[in-house]
Amino acid sequence: MAQPAHGLNGNLDDALLSHLSKGGKVVRVHQLRLSDWCDTTRYNVELPDGTLESFFEKRAFGEDGADLIQAHWHSESSIFKFIPEFVPRPIASGTYRSNPDAHYILMEFEDMDNDTVPGPEEYMAASAALQLRSLGQSPTGKFGFPVATLFGHLKHPNGWQSSWQVWWTNHMRFILEREEEIREQHTEQNARLVDDCMSKVLPRYLGPWESGGRSIQPALCHTVLWPGNVKFKTVGGSVIVFDANSLWAHGEARNHSKPDISVGRRFVNAYLRRMPISEPREDFDSRVIMYMIRHEVCRASIYPDDPLLRDV
Repeated sequence: MAQPAHGLNGNLDDALLSHLSKGGKVVRVHQLRLSDWCDTTRYNVELPDGTLESFFEKRAFGEDGADLIQAHWHSESSIFKFIPEFVPRPIASGTYRSNPDAHYILMEFEDMDNDTVPGPEEYMAASAALQLRSLGQSPTGKFGFPVATLFGHLKHPNGWQSSWQVWWTNHMRFILEREEEIREQHTEQNARLVDDCMSKVLPRYLGPWESGGRSIQPALCHTVLWPGNVKFKTVGGSVIVFDANSLWAHGEARNHSKPDISVGRRFVNAYLRRMPISEPREDFDSRVIMYMIRHEVCRASIYPDDPLLRDV
């Protein structure tokens, strides 16, 4: 167990200290304030030989905080198994001994370049590697995830389904109905839109994979890639991704083209140079839009007072 250096300000919980380097001294605690949903902290630890190590903690409180930490722990740990060179190493997750209401995940700290957005090839390298290495490796052989994940502060129940069409249809119905409840806009027009999406759009673009002898295998997806969590390391310059909410899904659902950020077609093309398009190929662009709708519905749910998000 590491120990706080003499005179260090701040109370360090024994649960956290037990996972820091044995014999080390915590010489600095830096509150990073990187998230709206949890506390983020960097710990610098000096080893007996003078070497410095850095660790990163996310901490959240209460039942919702426990769900958030559990989601991130399972997500980051699952991705690390397949692409360890692209993600910070998860170390531990648990609850503070001094405060059973405080929950944490501890990871290696990575220094990142916050001023440079990776280009299309670098941006897609980690995502394509994750999809290729994890394809067909779902622990149940099904689509889904073992724990609920979150979009911002909104919880998404997952569960497992053998059919991707069934899983995605259930998921879309859940988030569309939740968005209506949050905004309190129960109209006949909304009801028709949801019904058309469930009964016409999704069967049209998801159904072909489960008919005519076709099938698809689950791949592990990050699901929330955007320039805010795809960075260059300051040492070595390789790409690193973080803040995952993982899902065993159809690979094209990996959220690689969102309309609110400047990724654009160049990034989609970089993905396609690494990954084959699922058949039918002519439906690819429509499937991208179909998957983007999920992201926009979730954003509109997080910020219900912004009418422009719903208009998108």
